[in-house]
Amino acid sequence: MTKSAIDGFAVAERDTVYWDQGLPGFGVKMTPRGRKVFIVMYRLGGAGSRLRKYTIGPYGRITLPMARAQAQKIFAARLGGRDPAEEKHQARRRLVVDQVEDLVETFIRERLSKVRTARTLSNRLRRDLIPYWGAKSIHDVKKRDVIDLVSKISERNSHAGHRLLKLLKTFFRWCVGRAVIEVSPAEGLSTDYREVSRDRVLNDNELAAVIIAARRMPWPYGGIVEFLALTGQRREEVVQASPGEIDAEARTWCIAAHRTKNGKAHIVHLSVPAWAVISKHLSGKYIFPTSTGHRCQAYSQSKRLLDELSGIRGWRLHDLRRTIVSGMARTGIPPHVADKILNHQSGTISGVAAVYQRHDFLTERKDALDRWGAHVTELVRNLRAGDQLIRPNA
Repeated sequence: MTKSAIDGFAVAERDTVYWDQGLPGFGVKMTPRGRKVFIVMYRLGGAGSRLRKYTIGPYGRITLPMARAQAQKIFAARLGGRDPAEEKHQARRRLVVDQVEDLVETFIRERLSKVRTARTLSNRLRRDLIPYWGAKSIHDVKKRDVIDLVSKISERNSHAGHRLLKLLKTFFRWCVGRAVIEVSPAEGLSTDYREVSRDRVLNDNELAAVIIAARRMPWPYGGIVEFLALTGQRREEVVQASPGEIDAEARTWCIAAHRTKNGKAHIVHLSVPAWAVISKHLSGKYIFPTSTGHRCQAYSQSKRLLDELSGIRGWRLHDLRRTIVSGMARTGIPPHVADKILNHQSGTISGVAAVYQRHDFLTERKDALDRWGAHVTELVRNLRAGDQLIRPNA
């Protein structure tokens, strides 16, 4: 087979294949419209076994020497026990099926939907990943692509870029686990961002001022803040608390496992002041509902008002958990009891000791929360002067 021979092939009424005598199985298919395509035919086994066709490409875009060299590679692969036609088919299939957008949605449905922060993480992927890679095959995503995307997001916010990289690593590891890809393109990458652990602890005057200010705020935000300060639980756990979780006789609050950060059911004893906060609101879907009956989700404006009323700046609601641990330590409550109250994953008892230590310290936790409630009540009483708020010293 030569170039001049290919150029002189006559057009027939049906597809016609002209075989190369020098390389059996390699040829040119001529269509009724005059299109010429290089092909390779080979058998999967010996004589009489199934024939497979591999399309190399159109004559013109691919020269005869290029096509013959490709055909030789295909025959060599077949002698090695491979099936080049099937490999090509699977490669094309991956380009269509394994699109990033489709895999992300599957990842969200099968993996992220089971975690507490599913909504936040899902929105992050849909906002920061899909607009850039959505229609791209995951097999085309390289390490350089990950670096470029994370750098682009980091220009907007360095923390956002850091969080996206962490999420991408989880996503790609999931893809590896499903045998979609062999190696994660995010493996070994890092950012320059360094998270600084917060250590803000409200002193006694600040804590009392915050509670007094919270009592002057409308429901439910004021109640949420005071309840957080008395129980030490996480904000979303409190916001989503329902009357069905409250045992009025035992005065306990049982948070179901699916609502806690560590996935373990948690019992919170309600001190006298904590019970006073919620005792008149044990009806409806939530204990702390908005005026429309839904759970509270707008915090920023209310937090600014709370800061203005209390005179306390530079703190977050989550700092109340750290404040409680610190305050309990000063009142003589053991750290492991405080850790149990806050439902920490390991706390001060960890390692081998944690394996054998199954005691939940329920009695000690009840006593600690009662003592903490009395302590907070005393702080508020000492800071009050009639109905006027005394500004605390810094």
